[in-house]
Amino acid sequence: MNKFSANSEEVIAIRDLRTILPEIKELTDSYVLRWLRSKNGRFDETAEALKKHVIFRKAWELDEIDKWEAPECLEKYCGYGFLPDKDGNPILMSLLGNCDVEGMLRSVASLDYIKFSLAAIEKGMRLCEIRSKTSGNAWEQMLLVFDLDHVSTAHFASRQFASAFTTLCMLFQEHYPLVLSKILIIRAPEMARMAYSSMTAFLSDSVTQLIEMYSEGEWRRELEKYVHLDAWPLHWGGKMAEEGDPKCPSMIRYGLGPIPDTFFVDSETVMPDYDEMTTVYAGDKHLIQIKVKKPSKIAWQYMTGDDDIGFCVHYDKAMDKDNLNEMEVVYPYIRLECSQVPINGHLNAEKPGTYILEFDNYYSWFSAKQLRYNIEIEDL
Repeated sequence: MNKFSANSEEVIAIRDLRTILPEIKELTDSYVLRWLRSKNGRFDETAEALKKHVIFRKAWELDEIDKWEAPECLEKYCGYGFLPDKDGNPILMSLLGNCDVEGMLRSVASLDYIKFSLAAIEKGMRLCEIRSKTSGNAWEQMLLVFDLDHVSTAHFASRQFASAFTTLCMLFQEHYPLVLSKILIIRAPEMARMAYSSMTAFLSDSVTQLIEMYSEGEWRRELEKYVHLDAWPLHWGGKMAEEGDPKCPSMIRYGLGPIPDTFFVDSETVMPDYDEMTTVYAGDKHLIQIKVKKPSKIAWQYMTGDDDIGFCVHYDKAMDKDNLNEMEVVYPYIRLECSQVPINGHLNAEKPGTYILEFDNYYSWFSAKQLRYNIEIEDL
C-alpha cells in the first residue's frame, strides 16, 4: 500500500460523500481523499468543507483557469516558476522579494493578483497529478519556496499588499489542504521574521508547521536537502545555467523589476461613470436585491474611497427569505482592497430566484467606506 492509499473506511466515506454531494462528481477520489485526511476523517466537517470548496471553485472559475488571461503587468513583473525536487515532484518558486508590490497594486486589482497566485497553485497541483501516476501514490505534494531576495520595506509597509497577501493566505489554507509538503522562505532578512510573527495569528497550525525560514547564510545548505544541485539554477545555489544565464529563464520567470508608471491606474478617473455611490458605515452592510426569472449573468464593478470591503452573493430560490444566514452562498465572501483599482467580477445566475449582493463593512469598528459600484444584468 502506498503512503496515500485510501483504507477501507476512507473508501466508504468517499462513496458516501459522493452520495450526499453530487456537486463533487468532477473531483477525483484522490482529491476527495486529501480533504478527508485534512479533516482527520471527520465526515460532516469534510462534507461541509467540500461543499464550500466547490462553490469557491465555480465562483473563481478555477476549472477553466487555463483560459484566463492574466493582466500583462502580472505576466511580466511577477516572477515565479516550477522546478523539480529530488523525487521529481514540483517546487513552486515565488520570487516575492523581487516583486514591486506597490507598483503592482497600482496597476492591477487585488483580485487579479490573488487569482494569478491561485493559478500557479492550480498548475502545481496538475503537475502533482502527473507525478502521482508515475509514483503510484493517490496524490503527491509540492514544495513552495518564497525567495525574499531584494525584499524591501515596501513589502511590509504597504497596507494594500498586506491586505491582498493576507486574503491569499486565508484562501489557500481554507481551500488547498495537504497540497504542500513544505514552505521554505529563503534569503529572509530580520524584518521578514518580524512580519511573519505578526501573521501567525491568522495562520492555521497545519500551515505554520510547514514553514521554515532561512537567512542568507543558511538557505543554500538547507535547500540541498530537497534538490539535486546539478538540476538546479546557479542563481538559487545549484550548478545549472542556460546559455550563461544563472537564472534559467525557461524555467523561472524572474520578473522585470520596478513596474513602469505606464501601467498605473488613476484611481480618480478609473470609474468616471457609476450607477450608485453610497456610504457603508462601520459595522454595517449594503445589500442589493436582484430577482432573476431566467438564466442571467450578473456582473459587478466596485471600488472604495479608501481601504477594503467585503463582498458576497446569496441566493434564495423561494424568494421569501429575509435573513441572509438562511440563504445559499453562491459567491463566497471575499474581503479585498479596492481603493486604487476597481474589482470586476460576475456570476452566472443559472437558477431563478432572488440574488442578494452584499457589501460588508461589518468587521470595521470605526471606518465608514465610500462605495461606488456598477451592476449589470444580461441574458445568458
